[in-house]
Parts: sequence; structure tokens; C-alpha cells
Amino acid sequence: MNCKEEAAWGSKTLFFIVNPASHSGKGMALWKKTEAILKAKNVSYEAFLSEKKGDIAVLARRLTGSLKEGEERTLIMLGGDGTVNEGLQGIRNFEQVRLGYIPTGSSNDLARDMGMDGNVKHALMAVLNESREKRMDLGHLIWRENGKRRERLFLVGCGIGYDAEVCEETFLSPMKSVLNRIGLGKLTYLGIGLKKMVTAPCVRAAVRLDGERIVHLQKMLFVASMLHRFEGGGFCFCPQADAQDGILDVCVVDGVPKWKYPVIIPFALLGRHGRFSGVSLCRARRIDIKTSVPLWVQTDGEVPGKMDRITITNEKQKVRFIC
Repeated sequence: MNCKEEAAWGSKTLFFIVNPASHSGKGMALWKKTEAILKAKNVSYEAFLSEKKGDIAVLARRLTGSLKEGEERTLIMLGGDGTVNEGLQGIRNFEQVRLGYIPTGSSNDLARDMGMDGNVKHALMAVLNESREKRMDLGHLIWRENGKRRERLFLVGCGIGYDAEVCEETFLSPMKSVLNRIGLGKLTYLGIGLKKMVTAPCVRAAVRLDGERIVHLQKMLFVASMLHRFEGGGFCFCPQADAQDGILDVCVVDGVPKWKYPVIIPFALLGRHGRFSGVSLCRARRIDIKTSVPLWVQTDGEVPGKMDRITITNEKQKVRFIC
């Protein structure tokens, strides 16, 4: 679906990619609210609404793949963390694209770390006023599938093991839609997270940091590599993460007795879980992980599949983010 308004806001046309299904369907209502403001201010814009999984990446590729030298485009995503993540997969010519974001998801971890309050009007006005362009790091997840190199980009974080397994089940859970309707969608992550504490496997793994130091894990629950501080609806797994420093902040959970998980969880919400034995926080520019069995992997809450060998890297300040 394509909507167009030709009146000018300066001399620029803004391009919106809208996920109407975000926040259990509330995304469409929030887009209508956004569109009303655009029309009231005579903003020149084009909007493209996704209809199914994969549309957002296709739209982003179409809108950014043929920019001429020196041409710039402002691309605004309306949706949740997953919407932004899918859009990243399609963006071409990052240097020529200014990325805006109107958070309408259920977890909104990117918005939380950016200090965005979730108010649609506030987020839109930041884009219209172009108040600040912040350069942000861009993460890369790399793996091999059927003998071919595969890659997925991320902006918030990438995890293997427990956190990814929670994301996978949350995506399939009917409870997420129910709780989203009453504004309690974040409880889905917490409820499934508590259940997965009992059922999630702990496996052997080898983690290589910056191609040198190797850490051997005997009962790994998960490894989260973060650009921003939060994931999973507000868990502060890497409290020192800085999305502009070109470094991955890493949280490793290994050898923690399952009875201790409920004790650690409240501290993880506050970013104080590193005090517990078995929880390690470190930093690296490149991380190579090999696990004894394939585990779910997530990027910004999106789950591309199960893997047993992955590489995670980071490009410093690759994304031009408007906030």
C-alpha cells in the first residue's frame, strides 16, 4: 500500500516503512495518528505498509538501493525492534540513508536505550526537526548454511542459547497478543523466560574473543553480544554497552545452578547480575562461538534459526540514526 502527500516540508520527502501488525495490530492506529500530524504540517512523504514477513526488507532495499551519488534519503521505520531489524537487512548505501524510528512494538529495547519515551508525536517531531543525528554501531552475525556464507545485521544485540530460545517461543505465543492488548506484553517475555529456565539446555561451548583468547564453557546457558544495554523487554544484560564505541559488550552465563536463576533475574533487570558467580561480562570487537549442539540464535529479537558456529562483529558508527 502506498500513500503520498505532495506538500513540502522544506524540500525533502520522508519515506516511511510501516508495520501495521506491530504491537498486536495497534501499529495501524499509531500510523494513522502519525499520518494526521504529517498532513497537518504539510509534510511531503511516502508511506509503504508491510503485509507479510519479509516485506520490510524488500521495501528498504527498493527505497535505498538505487540512490545516486550524493543523494540522501530519510527512511523512518514505524514498528518494534523486529521491524527495524528487518529493515536493516534491506538497506543499501548506509552512508546515504538517515534512519528514523517511531517505536510501536511491545518491547522497544532500542527506544529504551535511546531515551525515547514511546510517544509517537515526540518521535515524529524529532525526525521532522532533525534535532540530532547520532552515529550508531552496526552488528554483523555471520554463519554458514548449506555450505554458503550467511549474514544478518543487528542494531541492539545478538544472542545464542537461552535468550534466543525465549524470543523464538515468544514469537509463537498467543499470550503475547492477548497481553499486548492490555499493555502488558512485556510479561510474555518474563513468563516464557521463567519457564525456559527449567527447560533450556546448558551445553559445552568455546568462545574466542578477538581471535586470540579462548574461553571454554561447560554448562553455557547463553551468550549475549550487545551494542545497546537492553534486550527482551528491558533486561539490562550489558549495562556498560555503548552503541558508538565499535565494541561488543558480552554477557556469558555458564555453570549457574538452575535454582539460582529466579534470584539472578531481578538483578538482570537492573544490570547488577555480574556480581553472581557464573555470570561474566567482557568486551571484544569480534566473537567466535562454537557450541556442542545447535542452539537458537537471535538478532534484535528476530530468530534466523539454530546454529552451532557463529561469528559476531561490529562496524563502528555505521548507521546515521535520527533521535
